[in-house]
Amino acid sequence: MKTKLALLSLFVSTLTFSEVVNLKKFDIEVPSQFMVPYSGDESEFKDGFKTGFGSALAFKNINSDGTIEFYALTDRGPNADIPKYLKDGKSVPGKFFPAPNFTPSIGILKVDDKKAEIIDKIELKDSTGKNITGLPLPLNRIGSTGEVALDLNMNSLGYDINGLDPEGIAIDKDGNFWISDEYGPFIIKVDKNGKILEKLEPGNGLPEIVKHRIPNRGIEGLTIDKNGNIYAAVQSTLNVDGKTKDTAIFTRVLKIDPDTKEVKTFAYPIDKNYKSNSAAKIGDIYAVDENKLLIIEQGKQKGKMENLIYLVDFSKADDITTLGNLESKGNDLKIKLGEKKLVVDLRKHGWDTEKAEGLTLLPDNKTIAIINDNDFGMAISEDVSPYHYNENEKQLYLNNKATNQKLTLKKNTETSQLWLVTLKEEI
Repeated sequence: MKTKLALLSLFVSTLTFSEVVNLKKFDIEVPSQFMVPYSGDESEFKDGFKTGFGSALAFKNINSDGTIEFYALTDRGPNADIPKYLKDGKSVPGKFFPAPNFTPSIGILKVDDKKAEIIDKIELKDSTGKNITGLPLPLNRIGSTGEVALDLNMNSLGYDINGLDPEGIAIDKDGNFWISDEYGPFIIKVDKNGKILEKLEPGNGLPEIVKHRIPNRGIEGLTIDKNGNIYAAVQSTLNVDGKTKDTAIFTRVLKIDPDTKEVKTFAYPIDKNYKSNSAAKIGDIYAVDENKLLIIEQGKQKGKMENLIYLVDFSKADDITTLGNLESKGNDLKIKLGEKKLVVDLRKHGWDTEKAEGLTLLPDNKTIAIINDNDFGMAISEDVSPYHYNENEKQLYLNNKATNQKLTLKKNTETSQLWLVTLKEEI
């Protein structure tokens, strides 16, 4: 066992890759036409919710005037925790969706020396051209999280068979977008107008084992290398048969040939200092070269929040696609994992938000762009744990006593930020 642990440590170098020589920070501006409409009574949201274009980031171009443009992705839309929800005596997971008609979108983010601003957006559409939503998928469908979607009056909003929770984005050589989702998990191919052309899912384009993702922690990051290979990272450890989320010491990174659909799977070794292994989360990934990725890893380690960017080399890693449930092996692995090296510790440079979820590299190969998810600037106004709702009775309870109180929303403390981090050396 000592030998195996020593070998594993080789893959987790903590040496800093390169010195940070410049850091630019921007608060992202979202003009009123790109806000999310909201019909509730809360005065803080009379102009709607500030759209969170921070779930993924991809470089678009540098204009002749020196301004930079990115593609910035939303997730499934405004949502918040619900009280314990009982149906037929059983507890059912769920979320409030205060803007259920929200369509996940690709924003165009323009950056100059003084500001970063959303200037346009592309809404995602199904194969018929109809806008999709971010509502959960129906129960018993591939990708269902088992969640119920509710309005703030505890009414069910139903499901969307085409619902997506987008979390990763890249552009291929033909100008199509490839977007990952954390419901299914799914990977979709989308044309320049936002229409879905193709959808990969567990057992049909993706390895079936990834269906064992922790609910709402599907494929968090996606990138395309110079040869056109797609890489997709599962956000956290898999929970195979409900038993492995805390025994697994790695999360899976898929390498997909978009033409042949050949898939390879690599093991990314998570850091060792989480209270439980399932607390580790991937934020996003970016392909520096074939089999070489920048990866955001984040979560609380030793009680302290960490947002770390690693350079990870999978060129010597084993393809584990056909090896089954390795998650159950714990430290007793007999495979080669990715080799990782710390590039930037964002917290040491003042990063103070929980979710660094977008990552890309500028053409100088030295400047890393990072964006955060602001959860649409909203949250439920109070702790929902003293409440429960009985669906059969259509009754909300507070501390086990019936109440007519209505839960409301408030602004959260998260701001939408873009950082441009320039290193001394090229990656």
